[in-house]
Amino acid sequence: MLKGLFYIISILLLSVNGHLFAQEVKNDHKTVKDSLIKLKGEKPGEFKLKEVKVKGRHAPASNTHVITTLSSAALEKTRGGTLADALGKVAGLSILKTGSSIGKPVIHGLHSNRVLILNNGNRLEGQQWGAEHAPEIDPFIADRMHVIKGAESIRYGAEAIGGIIVVEPAVLRDTAGISGTVNLVGASNGRAATTAAMLTGGARSIPGFGWRVQGSYKKSGNVSTADYMLGNTGVRELNFSAAAGYKIGNAAYEAYYSQFSTELGILYSAHINTIDDINARIAVGRPVENYGFTYAISAPRQRIFHHLVKLKAHYDFSGNRELDLTYGFQKNHRKEFDFRRGDRESLPITDLVLNTHTIDAKLDVRGEKGNIRSYGFNGIMQVNNNIPGTLANTFIPNFDSFTTGLYFIQRWVKEDYELEAGLRYDYKRFDAAGFRYSYNTAENPTTEIAEEYYGGQNNFHNVTGSAGAIWKINPSWQLASNIGLAWRAPTANELYSNGLHHGAGLFEIGNAGMKSEQGYKWITSLRHFNAIITFNLDAYIQYISNYIYSKPDLAFRRTVSGTYPVFRYQQTDATFIGADFSGTYNFHPAYTYQLNASVVRARDVSAKKYLPYVPSDRLMQTISYKIPLHQLKDSYLQAGHTYVRRQTRFEPESDYSPPPPAYHLFTLAAGTTIPFGQQQLITSITADNLLNTLYKDYMNRYRYYAHDLGRNITLRIAYKF
Repeated sequence: MLKGLFYIISILLLSVNGHLFAQEVKNDHKTVKDSLIKLKGEKPGEFKLKEVKVKGRHAPASNTHVITTLSSAALEKTRGGTLADALGKVAGLSILKTGSSIGKPVIHGLHSNRVLILNNGNRLEGQQWGAEHAPEIDPFIADRMHVIKGAESIRYGAEAIGGIIVVEPAVLRDTAGISGTVNLVGASNGRAATTAAMLTGGARSIPGFGWRVQGSYKKSGNVSTADYMLGNTGVRELNFSAAAGYKIGNAAYEAYYSQFSTELGILYSAHINTIDDINARIAVGRPVENYGFTYAISAPRQRIFHHLVKLKAHYDFSGNRELDLTYGFQKNHRKEFDFRRGDRESLPITDLVLNTHTIDAKLDVRGEKGNIRSYGFNGIMQVNNNIPGTLANTFIPNFDSFTTGLYFIQRWVKEDYELEAGLRYDYKRFDAAGFRYSYNTAENPTTEIAEEYYGGQNNFHNVTGSAGAIWKINPSWQLASNIGLAWRAPTANELYSNGLHHGAGLFEIGNAGMKSEQGYKWITSLRHFNAIITFNLDAYIQYISNYIYSKPDLAFRRTVSGTYPVFRYQQTDATFIGADFSGTYNFHPAYTYQLNASVVRARDVSAKKYLPYVPSDRLMQTISYKIPLHQLKDSYLQAGHTYVRRQTRFEPESDYSPPPPAYHLFTLAAGTTIPFGQQQLITSITADNLLNTLYKDYMNRYRYYAHDLGRNITLRIAYKF
């Protein structure tokens, strides 16, 4: 829960930095002036001081939006985990899991293509249509992360109905010198080992030039619940990135490349042979086989390679105008392997390559007192192809997609309040074409009838807008409110899937007649901060017309590789209403208590029913003790507790098994920093699920077959120089 403390502190510092900086400059100016008077023995007069330039990062959104920031110090305590692990304790954010190694962030009950992820300024474009497709981002590259909870689609385009996650690397150096970090992480559950290193520098002979190289490697074997081992749950991951930047005059240029590659096993228990077997497995709720520990990964498994290239140019013009031009290219190659007959074991059952080109242009015109007018353009071109040779039906067709958008945002800044309004237009063309085999019966898919064509052309367009305000009541209280309209077009799997979704262990059926989703979200945040108590209380309501979701069909489909539950995509009108609370209480100079809580209520308003896979109510609390140790700094001991309530808002007999019971988890952590001159050695140890509780989470798609992770002890060592 200490992570939450850093989130809150970061938000509050960002909120009040204008007042503090102004006062600091005023005080510094007075100090310099008084010193000169004292030295010269002169009477007060006018002195001309040199220009002072202050450099900083642009915020991902204005203060009228609800933003939670994870600082570098907070991220240090999650190193070695996934991106979802780093975000997991933000109030209002939960994780949609597929087993132990795959997690996708859920903001206010919405996930996948409704949560936009920006990686170093580029919107992440992979095969994210699958709920079991984890974001292809190395968390070690992040120096800060921001979670924007509003329907913020004006700046960033479609697919931000639920919110946005911004992953920021460290700023490149523009002065001479070299610095770096080496991370070593070991975890007991899965006997995982992770190593990572980052090196940044600048050239003395080339003022304004900076560079950074970074890489990480992770290896983990079969993980275990509190009672048994989970078969085929190993992970191997190898990542690399490099960046270079050059600043000259009023211009700045940056080039960035990253490669993310992973291979991970899919739980054996999710792939079952017959209907009788799968019914028996769901009834038991756990594997009937006994598995030992191994690092080996076998079918079913996934291999993913993701490449990202970014080129950016920034120009400062006269008249307080700034222009940013960014080009991005991403190549995502996904292979999924399953049990195959004969000598086909080495052939992937799915082999997809997605190429994405993006162009972004933004012009900011800055007025007096912080007023800003922004004009922007976004363009996306995508080509997705099934690579021949799999000898299997394609889960989704080949497709081409072209998207373009224009937007305008005006921000007004006053001493006691800020206002912001924006307008955007988007157009998307989606062309799909594929072939698949049809069979005699669902229970006997071995006799082929014929190849059938599927696909078609779809055109989507939409106008979106947002308006927000923040009232700075006094130095300790703020009230912010934002209302926004966001949208997204249906994805390829929602339109055309008709087969085994391999990683999820589900047989999914799409609907080619899907319409675009349109979401209207109003979120209001009350913020309070002082030296003793700090808190954010966020309340929201969201209406989504044509909401798309995957509904259990309460039937099973047998394929050549096994028998799977059938899920069918459908649309309805839905509402999401909820609240988040995040607060800290410094009741003693050495002790801090933090509480995070979130609730969400979702309804199918058309059918007047509950929606499936909506997060349960959850509460997280932590008490931290700052340990005074000689010659050490930032030493702490903290204990945490998480309570997740049973999801009682579901339709009886609408799922293959009812929601699991409520559960409590306990955490214990300690850490310290050892300084060596300009160097630091940061160490910490964390015990998650301290009491080794056997539990299931409603948001884990493998809860039909297995429990969640048991006790996990993680040791982290970071050397900074």
